[in-house]
Amino acid sequence: MAEISVIIPAYNSCQVLALCLDALFKQTVPRNQYEIIVVDDGSHDGTDVVAKSFDVQVIRQEHAGPAVARNCGVSRSTGKILLFTDADCAPREDWIEKKTRPFQDPEIVGVKGVYRTNQRGLVARFVQTEFEEKYDRMRKADYIDFVDTYSAGYRKDVFQENGGFDPTFPGISAEDVEFSFRLSQKGYKMVFVPDAVVYHSHPSSLWTYLYRKFRFSLWRAVVPKLR
Repeated sequence: MAEISVIIPAYNSCQVLALCLDALFKQTVPRNQYEIIVVDDGSHDGTDVVAKSFDVQVIRQEHAGPAVARNCGVSRSTGKILLFTDADCAPREDWIEKKTRPFQDPEIVGVKGVYRTNQRGLVARFVQTEFEEKYDRMRKADYIDFVDTYSAGYRKDVFQENGGFDPTFPGISAEDVEFSFRLSQKGYKMVFVPDAVVYHSHPSSLWTYLYRKFRFSLWRAVVPKLR
């Protein structure tokens, strides 16, 4: 039984998943301390074949979105600490070590890490600058109320006691926003860990960037109505 469960929802991710899993096999934490669970969310591009080429647990479900996939992974996990990242992210080698350290404080229930990118294109660099501005604000806070699932960590008991991610959110939307806001409203303590890094390929075209901003903004506008 692992102490830590790393859960990755994957939908048509065959081009990026291997990089993510390879990075997770190179962590500073001993491999027997964590399990890796890939939830194939009804892919039709061979994502499950890529996942099964690694020594990880692979779960396949009908396409239902990342919220359902993450909850499914949690239901099959054995760790007391849950870590989430995305199939298109490559965690730095000390990611698990940095993500789990704050949980030494029994009052901390959630942990948020950061994006980094090696891209040099103008749009991708602009996207990273946007993230860095948010991170600078978070560094000043003792506790936060927003944990993104690209680099997230929760205590499993708290996650389950509070119902996990809302499965009614479709696709990539705002289930992570809603869940972390829900915990914050109840007085749970979550912290920002800027050393918990995952590398990501940001949008490289202006159109893709604007579309993603519109989609995220649309769903995040719904979250306050659900609280």
